[in-house]
Amino acid sequence: MGALRVAALIAALMVSTGSAGAQAPAQPPPSAPPRTVAATDLTGCNAVEKPLSAGGASIVPDTIGQQKNWEPPGGEITWTVRSFVPIPADALVLVCFRWKRSGERQDHFVTARPVHLDLTDGGRTLRVTVVVPDRLGKAPSRMSGDGEYAGLYLVPLADVRVLVVNRGADSNYVVAADVSHVIGVSAPFWAALLAALTVLIAFGVLSLISHRRLKRLGLGDLDPVIRIITTPDGYASLSQFQMLVWTFVVAGSAVYVMVLSGELIEVTSGTLILLGISGAVTVGTQLHDNRRFEDEPPPPTPALQRKPRWSDLIVNEVEGRREIDVTRVQMLYFTVITALFVVMRVLTTYVIPEIPQGFQILMGISNAVYFGSKVAQPGANTAAANPPPAAADGAPATPQSS
Repeated sequence: MGALRVAALIAALMVSTGSAGAQAPAQPPPSAPPRTVAATDLTGCNAVEKPLSAGGASIVPDTIGQQKNWEPPGGEITWTVRSFVPIPADALVLVCFRWKRSGERQDHFVTARPVHLDLTDGGRTLRVTVVVPDRLGKAPSRMSGDGEYAGLYLVPLADVRVLVVNRGADSNYVVAADVSHVIGVSAPFWAALLAALTVLIAFGVLSLISHRRLKRLGLGDLDPVIRIITTPDGYASLSQFQMLVWTFVVAGSAVYVMVLSGELIEVTSGTLILLGISGAVTVGTQLHDNRRFEDEPPPPTPALQRKPRWSDLIVNEVEGRREIDVTRVQMLYFTVITALFVVMRVLTTYVIPEIPQGFQILMGISNAVYFGSKVAQPGANTAAANPPPAAADGAPATPQSS
């Protein structure tokens, strides 16, 4: 019995040892889950090297010969990318900016996400709209020569890279398009300041010349605007006022946008048409008045020069009676409204707007009605048509000319 117990104990120990040896080895503690890396970290403009070739894509202008290559920080700019191979609909589009430097040292790109994407033509045309970031930092100094500028060193240039990446079959990111571009990052404050100084200088010179001309006639105390639009017989001219408004609006807007862009710009056809309408009416009015001067005999005694007033812009004077002319009110109102529209559009969109055709027709009709009213009332606002009647004190009164 004792032997049997010993044998049973030995057998139990052997079974226990064998089962322990057959047990699987201990597993190491579970590791932390892998870090999820965003696509921008893997394929950002600072990580992907620029290829030596164009990569089968390029930026093309929406209109042949025209491409807006500038925008202030915070403004939206749009490019059209043309690719030789289709761009997948789920591709990731990144737009990167950095200051353009003349040396080998370059800044890191600042990545901006597009605010609007439009993929057409079977994926071969991609329209990208993006906001120019305001975190590019300070532009390179003009004096150091490190940066590159356009427009007489007014507009610093920035490199732009449009990177389109797509996840391939092996889950790796593949570059579908890689296009580089250069834009000017303009400053609206300095552009507005320079445009205002240009307009003020031109206005001051014109006002000074008019002051010297009228001072010899005893009208040296007129305000700076009235003296410019005063006619030889002492009345403020509405047609000359309209011409003055459009001249400075178009000139100031052109200087403002040219400083923003750093290059010559194309003035819209609608703005040129309005400038031409005002010029044609001014010339036609002067020809009408000069012909009236030639047809009528001069007054027997020279007329005293009257002092022009702002009310002359909307008031007719016939045989000593002053009355509001509705055609003048209409022309003045439409001129001011349209000019304010152009100025506000230039300040908010940074381009000279295209005047709608309806506004062009409206201004043309208003100016034609005004000019027709002058022709139909030959005795109104014309000095030669109304010889000055003798006043009670013997001083003649002079009617109006515009």
